[in-house]
Amino acid sequence: MRVKTSARPWPWVVWVSGWLVGVAFAQAPASVTPPIKPLAEETTVKGITRCAADLSLGLAVPGRIANLLVQEGSFVRPGDVLLHLDRGPEELEVQRRFAQWQGQAEMVTAKARVETALVQAEAARKIYQTNQGISREDLENRELALATTQSEIERLKTVKEIERLDYLTAKENLERRSLRAPTRGIVTKLVKLLGESVQANEVAVRLCDISKVMFVVNVPAARTEKLFAGATVEVFVGLDSVKTKGRLTFVSPVVDAASGLREIKIELINPGVTVRPGVPASLDLSKL
Repeated sequence: MRVKTSARPWPWVVWVSGWLVGVAFAQAPASVTPPIKPLAEETTVKGITRCAADLSLGLAVPGRIANLLVQEGSFVRPGDVLLHLDRGPEELEVQRRFAQWQGQAEMVTAKARVETALVQAEAARKIYQTNQGISREDLENRELALATTQSEIERLKTVKEIERLDYLTAKENLERRSLRAPTRGIVTKLVKLLGESVQANEVAVRLCDISKVMFVVNVPAARTEKLFAGATVEVFVGLDSVKTKGRLTFVSPVVDAASGLREIKIELINPGVTVRPGVPASLDLSKL
């Protein structure tokens, strides 16, 4: 029985196939890795704009928020009250301490005793000096009574000073239950709302001072030799790269050992209402 075998390909077919594969590899573009520019040769550095002060505000005492006087987006000035905790007992304590401090009944009585004792002591002294109508012991008793009443006046003055300090302490305890703005700015977030409880030193309100807009960026240390506080630079802000002048306010004296960068801070000069904290910005180092 004859077994039928498959025919082998002709030699010229194998040669043509190999030639076509070689041409395809020759025409394929080789992948080229773009050269990495050294960090020190970068001409543009990027960062973000920030508030002059981005504050997380809380209170030193715990309590429940009884009055919320601002909302997100509210503009506040230094000293404006943002919220009050429940403070009924503290208000009563202030009133009690004030009434106690202002009470003058004991002082009035003591002064009247001093006047009476003074008159009696002078009269006794005249009688004793004129004809010794009273004994030496009686004269000394009158003078001792005068000194005692005068010392009572001094004691009451000390008591009144203590009462004044107690009143101021009560006022301070009451004030600690109110949260005030430490600077002018915009309320960016109410972390705690009306009726919620707040623990001591827990963040309740976030405040952003937008009176100044800062640009913070890390620059290669080799490119910072000519930078100094007070220098004027140009910053390109936002996606549209709006050119804005800035004043260099801080050049970090420390270079980060891992990256070789130094942090610099620039205060934007008249940035306009369109420039807000948190937007990207860049600094052209070639123009420094």
